[in-house]
Amino acid sequence: MLFLLAAFTANPRELAARFTSLAKPKTAFFLFWILFFVVSHLWNFRTAPWNGDALFDESGWDLWYLKSYVIGHPYQPAWFHAPISRETLFHYYVWGFFKLFGFNILAYQAALFVIWLTTYGFTLLLVDLFFESYVVTSVTAVIFNFFPFAFIYTFAGYRYPMAVALAVVSLYFLHVGFRNGSPFCLSLGGIAAALCLASSISGKQYLLALVIAAPLYGLFYWRSLMRSVTWSSLVVIVYGFLAAATPILLYILFNRDAYTLYESSFLRDFWHAMQSAPFPVGIRPFTKQLYDCFFTMPGPRFFIPDTLPIPLPYYWLLVPGFALALWQKRFEIPLLATIPVAGAFIARAIENRLLLPIPFWIILMSFTFAGLLKLRRWPGVQILLCAVAGLILLKGLDPSIRYIYTKTKNPFGMRFYAQHEVAVSRFFKHVVAGQEHPGPPHLEHNEFNRIEGIPDAPYDTFVCQGDAYSIIHLFLHDYDDGKILSFCADYPFGAVLSEQAVWNANKRAVLGYVPGSKDLKLIWENDPKTQRIIRMFQSFRELGTEDSISFSFGGRVRTFYVLNIPNKNIRQFQERVNLLPATPVEVTPGAPAPSLSSLPEGVTAMFKGGRGTGKGEFDSPTGIAVDPNGNVLVADTDNGRIEKFSPNGTFVTIVGQFEAPNGIAIDRAGNIYVAEIGSKHCVQKLGPDGKFLAEWAPGLYGPRRIAIGPDDSIYVVDSGRNRIVKFSPDGQVLASWGSEGSGDGQFRGLSSVAVDSTGKVYVADPINRRIQVFDSAGRFLTKWPVPEWGQSVGFEDLAIDSKTGRLYASSAHLDSVLIFDLNGSRIGSLMPKPPDKLEGPSALALTGRKLYVLNMAGNRVSTIDL
Repeated sequence: MLFLLAAFTANPRELAARFTSLAKPKTAFFLFWILFFVVSHLWNFRTAPWNGDALFDESGWDLWYLKSYVIGHPYQPAWFHAPISRETLFHYYVWGFFKLFGFNILAYQAALFVIWLTTYGFTLLLVDLFFESYVVTSVTAVIFNFFPFAFIYTFAGYRYPMAVALAVVSLYFLHVGFRNGSPFCLSLGGIAAALCLASSISGKQYLLALVIAAPLYGLFYWRSLMRSVTWSSLVVIVYGFLAAATPILLYILFNRDAYTLYESSFLRDFWHAMQSAPFPVGIRPFTKQLYDCFFTMPGPRFFIPDTLPIPLPYYWLLVPGFALALWQKRFEIPLLATIPVAGAFIARAIENRLLLPIPFWIILMSFTFAGLLKLRRWPGVQILLCAVAGLILLKGLDPSIRYIYTKTKNPFGMRFYAQHEVAVSRFFKHVVAGQEHPGPPHLEHNEFNRIEGIPDAPYDTFVCQGDAYSIIHLFLHDYDDGKILSFCADYPFGAVLSEQAVWNANKRAVLGYVPGSKDLKLIWENDPKTQRIIRMFQSFRELGTEDSISFSFGGRVRTFYVLNIPNKNIRQFQERVNLLPATPVEVTPGAPAPSLSSLPEGVTAMFKGGRGTGKGEFDSPTGIAVDPNGNVLVADTDNGRIEKFSPNGTFVTIVGQFEAPNGIAIDRAGNIYVAEIGSKHCVQKLGPDGKFLAEWAPGLYGPRRIAIGPDDSIYVVDSGRNRIVKFSPDGQVLASWGSEGSGDGQFRGLSSVAVDSTGKVYVADPINRRIQVFDSAGRFLTKWPVPEWGQSVGFEDLAIDSKTGRLYASSAHLDSVLIFDLNGSRIGSLMPKPPDKLEGPSALALTGRKLYVLNMAGNRVSTIDL
């Protein structure tokens, strides 16, 4: 790229003359508007949500990704970080700011600010290039500067704004290059287009607009195609593009499936919706989502729900501008204003995909103002229309400025600018580093890196806190964030985890800890969800010491209970934790913690289980089935095996070898069908003796549950594609139905399938809080509500007793099994009491009058006599 630019760079004398020519009023004009942008975006900075004390959650992952996959690794244009390939151009750009200004939030925000300042500056340059009018450029500057979506997103983060800036830069240099015949500008335009592709998903949309616009220009200006200079200019652009795009193009070539996985899922769902019903009925959910995104307030916009992407008065300026741009044959501007909207439509109006068209919406409005200034031959009409346009402009500006001002006065006014999450992350970084009682959290020069100048902490730390997710992973990255936060399953307990899930994660982390030479520090945030758990661990206080820590931020005081276990007592502590019951129970202060030996009788209703790799032990089991002889088979997912037990729970043997077995089903002949996730995404068929017979993988992505129909047809939940696939016993695909959505025959997070004796197919559709019923060919029949669902973790299961006409439904976040009749009427629920209490029931199997319930959280099997 540099050699190409150097080849077309002017000689020193010409460069000096060009720099001298910048000393003119227009330069001062642009500098004024640049300064205006800078000053206005620092408006109330100390009280704004982006005041240096906040990060957007997705920004936390981008920066964690920078530290994990970019810094210290050989250059790669993208890394697959399931389910998307993250382009790294943005990360290298941000890394440069960190090198200059320190690894901290303000340096990150400065990098984001420069991106939007670049977009703003080159948008004004494009408008000036098109219209050469101080008035039109000034109006454009004011609209852009106070455009709510652009203003709020300036400091939010993401790779997407970089594509916006590079698209505007590329388009400007392409226009200048063709206008002035400048190979340097043309090559720079091609290079910027390539970097746009390499920056984010939006770059493909910019290239698509250019590919469509180019033949349109050729059609209307066909005489120019006869000139050799036109073709030589195109060669320079293409050469510049290929020089800069080669790394990302090679990545796409060798990692096509990974690169297209995320986008293809949207296209596939949209295509399935198109086919699921007569047009436009099938895509009605997509249409509604897009309409609500643009015209409903508050609307389905996760980051900025309380303002519209385009203030409504501006449509009176945008629509005429759209027509004028087409009339003047500026095809690329309307294309760039609409193609990203079409992409957002297919992707269910994800609002970050609406960043690319923002400068082009504003440029279209500038066409309207430029058109008004050309009505000099009709001064009366011109004055009237200019007055109307001015009123429209004020009608759009006034609420926009008021909205922005309101947001800048409240640092906690935007949920996703996570002030409290940054505060608790800063605080715990110091605790983990060895400062047991740090001061109030505050901005630091290298706050994303390990603290320098202090010795390593004499203890290892486990942390369980309530609200930080990606941000605390970022701040603790250099201290092994995965290990520290495993104490709460890597999540904040506040919005994600139940008390039971916190308890399971606490025990799993403690029991999995390998003692070294350090002490162990366990920390819980004081909260109703952790109080019983804290009291149970307080019973071990004689093995260590208790402490409490706290800090105050933004008027909120947060307190934490600390249990310090010296190194010499860690093994004894682990042994006693291992004896704790499967569920947290109330403990009288001062009393010893309950152990398994003190629990009532009646545990015989469970297989022994337990977490581990030994015989009869499990690690996150997810599937269960019963063979014709009454033997129970359990998919021991994280141990990569199927375990076989006798009807009374005695371990028999291990069946087959797998990577990550999930769903399991057994037909009348005893053949075993296993759904494999992991990297295989297939269904394996085994004989009754466990011998491998066949493997089916017809485009499956995330196969989970399996059910056997009365005719021995096999129904497979293909969760990644939100569909049910029906196979014959020899693996032929007989039918397939479903797509993502909430309409009839659509699913969101479908997790299980069951078939009754008549061949009706029942599908668990948990995020939509319902069970859907189909005939054996996949035709929709009816649906039932299941209000207890909606918190899907992918393990809701169904089991049918056709003799009694009952359907049993579970969910991993419920500690009960719901009972329905086959018409959808709720009959009751099964909720065994301790010690037989269910722990995250993840799968069901029914035989005779016995219901086997697989407890994923408790790593055991419960049997319930019906």
